[in-house]
Amino acid sequence: MFWTADRIYSQGIEQAQQRIYEFFLEIVRRKSPEEVLEDFRDLFINFSKSHNPEITEALDQILTAYNEKEFFYTLKRCCYILINNWTVSNNRVGIQSLIDIFNHSSIYKNPKSIKLRTIRIWLQMFVKSEDFQSLQLFTLHLEDHGSNDQKWGNRFASYLLAYQYTNPTSPLEQRQAANLLAQKMKDKFRFDLAMYTARVGTQSSPQNHQINPTSLSNNVINLVTLMLTKKSVLNCQNLSINFLENIKNSSYQEFKVSLLKYLDFSVTDAEISETVQTKLHEGLLEFKSNYDDYPVNISLILKTTKYLIGEITISDRNQPTELFHVLLHHTNPINLVVLILKILLLNESIRPYLELRVASIIKYYSQYSESKCKSVIAFIDMLNIALAIYAGETRYNIVKMNPYDSYELSNSNESDTQSDSRISNFDTREYRIFSQAR
Repeated sequence: MFWTADRIYSQGIEQAQQRIYEFFLEIVRRKSPEEVLEDFRDLFINFSKSHNPEITEALDQILTAYNEKEFFYTLKRCCYILINNWTVSNNRVGIQSLIDIFNHSSIYKNPKSIKLRTIRIWLQMFVKSEDFQSLQLFTLHLEDHGSNDQKWGNRFASYLLAYQYTNPTSPLEQRQAANLLAQKMKDKFRFDLAMYTARVGTQSSPQNHQINPTSLSNNVINLVTLMLTKKSVLNCQNLSINFLENIKNSSYQEFKVSLLKYLDFSVTDAEISETVQTKLHEGLLEFKSNYDDYPVNISLILKTTKYLIGEITISDRNQPTELFHVLLHHTNPINLVVLILKILLLNESIRPYLELRVASIIKYYSQYSESKCKSVIAFIDMLNIALAIYAGETRYNIVKMNPYDSYELSNSNESDTQSDSRISNFDTREYRIFSQAR
């Protein structure tokens, strides 16, 4: 092995970074958040050598090399070391205080020291970067964004975090913190939904009133009822299990033909139904056609389900697809949700991929006000409910309080329109939703 100047230089930077990481890993476990934040501020904001000269010298090595990229990476990883530990310990105040450090006016002052001036310039650039926006996601659950029309997308931060925990180039601590927070948000939504649906229709006291966890109207309970009672949705899990069992010895082409029957997309509007079916049929039969004669396998199923999710959500160019527009604006958004659910149940390992696509949809539409994105928001709320019911740890059961009443919730012989109409007129006083752990 030949040691070049570049390699020695690179190793020197890496060793300096490692000393800084180990320092923050050590102090975050034994010091109070206030003391940790003081050390963070001394190093990255004030570049002070008074408390930790060895660590300041390590950062000085990065500054001396004038390596802006490595400075950003070091700063970001140190932030996530703290956030990761404080997320585990549920220290919300510490996380918020860390983000607040970057709003301090001292960052915009022009000091005499050349190195400190360099740090301040880089910090100003960092605050304007996407990396800092990613950091801010960890404080969104601390605030009420319900009334902020311009930032409605922040309410769905669990999806936006997918950019971080699925990115292999992100620091390990960032991926861990993002995944942990996203899971906490999903768990909270499932719990809030279970508590809300359990109390709708009851005469609970004001102090026991549960907040609707969605932006939908209070008829959200009707949506849950619809998803539980409509035959096409109720049997989603059984249908997926049977489908996968039946295609085990099929060729890939036979699998795709069976898959189209399994998806069975149909709505009362014949023109819309034909448009969607034709698009799905043409695209799917063409996809990976060179493998048509091969036996279907897990890899091909995974690629096919990812392809379908992409076709009905958003393209690789981050533009909503034609099918997404049709399904969102020309039918009830629940039809799109059911289609996604059927695909997801074939291979649940594609969920991170689905979450990335939904994140891209949120990012695309966030440039518009909430009032212009009601259909998109309703779709995401409905998707969250579907995932809570079918992919969560809570089982939902509907019970008729008066079993002698002639009203029936579902009738396999009636049309979707009739079924939807009946459920939209659903009287929560006659039925109750009960939730329990699976």
